[in-house]
Amino acid sequence: MSSVLLDEMYPPDLARQLRDAGHDVVAVLDIEVGLASKTDEDVLAWAARNNRSVVTENVADFLRLAHQGFSHAGLILVTSRRYPRTRSGLHRLGKALEDFLSAGNSPGRDGIVWLPDV
Repeated sequence: MSSVLLDEMYPPDLARQLRDAGHDVVAVLDIEVGLASKTDEDVLAWAARNNRSVVTENVADFLRLAHQGFSHAGLILVTSRRYPRTRSGLHRLGKALEDFLSAGNSPGRDGIVWLPDV
């Protein structure tokens, strides 16, 4: 089973919905995670230490870190055009992540994938 960390642009409710569906998902903004307002480097390092792929639409910054050699447990990239942070967009994002994770997909250590459309 893949473990996932939702970047700060995604609400903790989305992580909870995915957990309710049986997936190991936490959000940067979950109080118990303690990553709110941390740098991208801190988020990536925490995720790597906890063997969690990062789901983010902050593509430029996370790709830059990956190309600079920051080791990570995987990046799942999302575009705000495809999955806007609106009610319907977040619903579609949740469905896409649920399908992706249910299929056993994972970018793997230092892997990078784009979240497919649903």
